[in-house]
Amino acid sequence: MDYVDTTTLDLVGKYLKDNDLKVFVGESMTGGFLGSVLSLQVDSGAYFLGGITCYDNAVKKSVLHVDEQSIAHYTAESPEVTFEMLEGLKKIIAADVYIAITGMAYDDPSNEHAASVGDIFIAISFMGIHMKKTLHCIDHDPAQLYITAVNHIILELNQFVLHNSLGTK
Repeated sequence: MDYVDTTTLDLVGKYLKDNDLKVFVGESMTGGFLGSVLSLQVDSGAYFLGGITCYDNAVKKSVLHVDEQSIAHYTAESPEVTFEMLEGLKKIIAADVYIAITGMAYDDPSNEHAASVGDIFIAISFMGIHMKKTLHCIDHDPAQLYITAVNHIILELNQFVLHNSLGTK
């Protein structure tokens, strides 16, 4: 898929708005792309609070309180660090939905990584229900990886909406 799934984004956005749910994100690999896409939805101002772009490990550690030992042991591009980012978001601002994402969009021969290019790690907390997901993409085009990651997040949010009919607040 070479495009962002705005149809599903609109459904999710309507649900979030109608139920007065707030979203806050922490992004590493996608460098702010997820937040930009969430802001495309016409009513995004009603639910999207913003996010932290933590491309550098120093931001992960100082702003999101990711343990330095976790980064050293698992690497910054790992499910473990992604979940710590998610938990760190909760310390910054009150929201109903938190989303964290890391991964490898580019080959980096100068550093040691547990992940390979095409690996994407997502963690979502939707009204206290947690989900962690690892994607292994064959397509290694960075732009396509960003789109794939964002579309998976939109689809996961839609699944939360469909399977966890939370009603109105």
